[in-house]
Amino acid sequence: MGSGVQMNGRGCYLMLCLIMATTMGACAELKSSHTLAPPTQATPEQAAERERDSQSPKAVQARSAESPHQACQVTFDDEAALGQIYGQARSTLALKTSRGSNGQLQICDSTKHTNCWTYRQHCSRSDVNLDTIGSAHYHLSMETGIECYTLPDPGDGLGRGFGRLVEWKCTDVDWVRTPRVLTSHDQTQWVKIWVSTTDTRLPMYFDLDSIQVLPDTSIQLWFRKRDGSWWFWPELQAGTTWMFREHVRDVSEVRIRGAKAGRTSSYVIGSVTVRD
Repeated sequence: MGSGVQMNGRGCYLMLCLIMATTMGACAELKSSHTLAPPTQATPEQAAERERDSQSPKAVQARSAESPHQACQVTFDDEAALGQIYGQARSTLALKTSRGSNGQLQICDSTKHTNCWTYRQHCSRSDVNLDTIGSAHYHLSMETGIECYTLPDPGDGLGRGFGRLVEWKCTDVDWVRTPRVLTSHDQTQWVKIWVSTTDTRLPMYFDLDSIQVLPDTSIQLWFRKRDGSWWFWPELQAGTTWMFREHVRDVSEVRIRGAKAGRTSSYVIGSVTVRD
C-alpha cells in the first residue's frame, strides 16, 4: 500500500496543477532547454560501475543508412503498450511482463521467460523499451482524477485497480485509456531506455531527441556510445524538456535516475523521444 500512497500524492499534485492551470495559468508548458552543456565522459571506474549495474549487450544492430531516422515519442499513453503490461498497470505498478505458453500475460520469471518487458511501445519500424534495472517495477501513475483503490476485481483474475471517485463511490476507469506518467520509486532507481527490432528483439542503435522531466525532482542521464564509452550529465533540472539531438546520437542505451542519491522523492518523466 506504500506505493499506492506515493501514487496518490503524485496524482493529487498533477490534478491540482491542472486545476490551477485553468484558473491562473500556473502550469504553463514546460520550458525547453537551449543551453545544455556538453556531457562529461565517464571515468573507467564509472564506466565499469555502469556495466556492473546491467551488462550491456554484446551485439547491437546497426541502422540502415539508406532511409532517414524516424522520430518516435513515448508518452506512456499508448493503448497497445499499456494493454501488454500485466494487469494494465491498473494499480500503477508496471510489472515486468511476459507471455506464457497459453498466450496469457504473466509476471516475468527469468527462469522461464526469455522475452520480458516493462513498457514497450511500437514505433514505425522498431520498439522503444523502458525497463528497470535491479527493481521489479516502476510506476505508471495516472495523471488526473484517480482518487480511490476500492474497485473489485473486474473478473479477469488480475486484481483490482485505481478508479475515479464519483458521488463518494469508486467507479471504474478504462486503464489502457487513462493518461500516464513514469514515476520512479525513489531517486536511486535506474530506468533503462533502449530500442529493439520488432521481429528478433535484438537491441539497435538510436538517437535520443528529448526527455521531459516533470516537477519537481531532477535526474541524471547516462548513455553508451557505439565505441563502448559512457557519457553523462550529473543533473538535469525538473520542469524542463531537455533536447539532446546534437549529443546523444548512435547510442545503444540511455539510463536515468534521480540526481541526488539518498533522497526519498521520485522523479517523473512525461515523455521520451527517440529516432530509430
